[in-house]
Parts: sequence; structure tokens; C-alpha cells
Amino acid sequence: MIKFDIPANLADRYDICIKRVPIGNWVELEILAVRDPDILIDELDPEQYDEDERLPYWAEIWPAAIGLGRHLFEYPLPVGSKLLELGCGLGVAGIAAAAAGQEVVACDYEKDAIAFSRYNARLNGQEKSISFRFLDWRSPNLNQKFHIVIGSDIIYETPNHYPIQKLLDQTLKTGGMFLTSDPGRRAAESFVKSMINHGYRHSKQSRKIKYEKNESKIIVHRFIKTE
Repeated sequence: MIKFDIPANLADRYDICIKRVPIGNWVELEILAVRDPDILIDELDPEQYDEDERLPYWAEIWPAAIGLGRHLFEYPLPVGSKLLELGCGLGVAGIAAAAAGQEVVACDYEKDAIAFSRYNARLNGQEKSISFRFLDWRSPNLNQKFHIVIGSDIIYETPNHYPIQKLLDQTLKTGGMFLTSDPGRRAAESFVKSMINHGYRHSKQSRKIKYEKNESKIIVHRFIKTE
């Protein structure tokens, strides 16, 4: 059910629907989403892709985001912790974090992702606990430090590893925590090794996520900044 007016720039350009996303037994989110994200890939302008190599991954509800949301309820953080989310997409993990009691700053490189996420925060009654901003992690302009940074399925490409690590150096406080969820992609191994070599303490938790009749194994990597 559509509870609020959808921004015209989204309703006119996308075939949209509301999807229900359970975050374990704690909360069920209503997420405004693109009905069939694969269509966006099929319609992608090759020249646009060649220019920035961006695919519309933001439009998918990824099991990694659900897994990260679950983790934030299973291993709760102090209520009111200030948390930065990288690559918020449709907002699943960030809204789950807000529902778990965190103060969230959710970022993305795609303006449409931010528009969807902002609507979804309102749809789930979390608009007062989450704010949004555009962020290119290759050239971040953040002047704030956080105790917690999260990101779901953002380490899938090796060229992203150094910019993410550099951003964490700039924005994560000493003793702070970075949580990232991953479905076991090969690139995750090199990211973990690089973070450990860079002085981060690492641990991980795995869980099975069921969504839309599919089951996925998700690993949540936990990094503590030691210096």
C-alpha cells in the first residue's frame, strides 16, 4: 500500500512497487523498489556505462543488506550511536539500523538511490533517525568522524578497496567499528587481508538469509580500528 505521495521523478521514470523485507524476527520493512531491476541493466546506455562503469546495483534488494540489518539487531550497538552508511541503495540496512536505535547518516553515489531511501525512511517511520547525503567515496567531502561505519555488499570490486579504506582512515574514530556484509565474493578475501595489514582487527559472523524464496549465505565482517 502506498502511504505517501511518491516523488514524481521516481514514479514517472520507474515501474515501482512496495516490497516487504523481513529483518529476522525484529522488524518487517516496507520498501519502495523497482519492480524488475534487471530491466534497468537491459536499458542501460552503453556510452553512459563506458563513461563511469556504473551499473544500477542500487535498485536491487540484496540479501547482504538484509543480513547486515539482522546483525545490528543480533549484536545491538548502544542506542543513539552515530552511524555512517556507505552505498545505502534502497535503504534496507540503514533503515534497519535506525529501527535498532541508531542515528544514521546514509550516503550513496546515485541520487535516485537517495531519493528512494529517503522515501523508504519515511514509509517506515524512521525519517527523524536517518539523514541522507550524496557521497562519492573516491573523493569524499566528509568532515565528521563516526564510531560506526557500515556498508552492505560494497567490496565486490577490487578497485573500490583502496578508496573505502582511505575513507575509513578519514572518518572512523580510533576504536571505531566498520561492518560490511558480503555473500562470499572472491574480492572480499583481498579486502580483509588489506584491512588486517593496515592495522584493523577482524572477526566475522555468517548467517543464512531467506528472501523471495531464495536462500543466501551472508558473511558480516567486523573491523576494529586500532590506531
